Amino acid sequence: RDGGINQVLFVWVDANEDGQVQPEEVAMQQGRVGGVTVMPDLSFCVSRVDGRAMRFYPTRFSETGIPFYDLSRGKVLAEGVDSPRSSGGDQMLADDSDEAIITLGIKPFHSHSICGVKAGRATWSYPNPWPGLHASHHADHPTFPGQVIGATRLLGGFVEPKGSTAGPLWAINGNMGNFYIFTRDGLFVATIFKDVRQGKLWKMSVARRGMPLDGISLHDENFWPSISQTPDGQIYIVDGANCSLVRLDGLETLRRIPPTRVLVKPEHLAMSAKYVQERELLRQRSYGSGVLSAAIRAEPPVVDGDLSDWKGADWAEIDRRGAGANFNSNAKPYNILGALAVSGGKLYAAWDTSESRLLENSGEELNALFKTGGALDLMLSTRPAAKLGHSKPEDGDLRLLVTRTGNKTQAMLYRQVVSGTPKSEKIPFSSPWRTVMFDRVEDVSAHVELASDGKGSFEISVPLDLLGFSPKPGMRIAGDIGVLRGNGSETTARIYWSNKATGITSDVPSEAELAPSLWGVIEWKEQ
Repeated sequence: RDGGINQVLFVWVDANEDGQVQPEEVAMQQGRVGGVTVMPDLSFCVSRVDGRAMRFYPTRFSETGIPFYDLSRGKVLAEGVDSPRSSGGDQMLADDSDEAIITLGIKPFHSHSICGVKAGRATWSYPNPWPGLHASHHADHPTFPGQVIGATRLLGGFVEPKGSTAGPLWAINGNMGNFYIFTRDGLFVATIFKDVRQGKLWKMSVARRGMPLDGISLHDENFWPSISQTPDGQIYIVDGANCSLVRLDGLETLRRIPPTRVLVKPEHLAMSAKYVQERELLRQRSYGSGVLSAAIRAEPPVVDGDLSDWKGADWAEIDRRGAGANFNSNAKPYNILGALAVSGGKLYAAWDTSESRLLENSGEELNALFKTGGALDLMLSTRPAAKLGHSKPEDGDLRLLVTRTGNKTQAMLYRQVVSGTPKSEKIPFSSPWRTVMFDRVEDVSAHVELASDGKGSFEISVPLDLLGFSPKPGMRIAGDIGVLRGNGSETTARIYWSNKATGITSDVPSEAELAPSLWGVIEWKEQ
């Protein structure tokens, strides 16, 4: 309620050993304070004191071994430590090296991170996109090794597997029934136990010493598991809720890969991009043809954001990723749909997204609206003679990108190939490793009508003459429909009905270029 202005860091030392607190035994320092961990040398690590990670060593010991502390003599291990973004993290782990682990973001790294410091500055970060117990209620199922979900508390101090060259390791609990092991310098090692949504629960009919625990989950909200190491070097886990002792095998086999120089040339990046496209083609073939029916309507829909007049449309599934609420959450999976129609000389498109703020876009560079926030995205091969699945952009292939800057509709029409375009008029889209040329990029904002219902439903219309397109019943063309997500100033995701290989948001040519070989098939039918 007071905004934290009355928070204090305090230390009490029972100097007279009477077990009672006397005012003269307590020292206080005003400040916003984070989690406190106790190290084996009896130093206290505080994850943040007004944004600084601090370590307080004993200044002396009494004759009976009581440690004394001086809050004015704390050692600053890092500056710019972020506050927790949810109910997790907010701890620090340090040893006698110049490195430390802080389970929070540290500037300049993202706030949703676990970070490491060395010699007083942040040197690495690891993504922690659902940072804590309550954040994990919104989390998707894990989809790749090393994905951290719902990181909560440290399991203990460092352990160092006997015979391994990996150095000290540490572990952090996850709220979904597993935990994660890292090296001191931030390399991911392993996920131990399974996410509760994917593993088997700890309900074995027989308990047998030495039995394997492959595929087992410790269940969500499994609080306070711990890690320790015996004098013989063996590492053990007390699993948490079951209070079972688990031996952790295999860490002794860890080996560091020697530093190696990797030379990446432009041709290697081109090969990588080609590989991604080839993999997407294989995915599309395994899932079917990807045909979207588009209506040739006698009566046009009203462009007002109300999708009730799109009944009977064939809706393309653009994005259905994500997870529903696990507990105490209203999170829902994405359910983004798109549909197309023509009527009265205009092309109509509708998006049902449930994202009312999808079209936040700074629009600071019109030619590159795909870099500066959210947008509605439509790609079409408008030339009837074009072969479905053609590998390179041709005449008639286009992209229409529509968004809103403030209350103003912004729409750009991109054509990568327009026969006869002089070289001097081509528009480059470049990154350090390549340039993609477009023959024509036009601002068509004045010709595009855009409307929203304020809840995440969007409709547009655009004259067919502007697109050079005249669909007929039975015509089949290549095309794709999707959305861009952003934070109002930069684009953070690109998602499409057909082309799932084009999600990159960090390379201008890749974000601009047309890939008709990965578009789906749009079939025009009379309604």
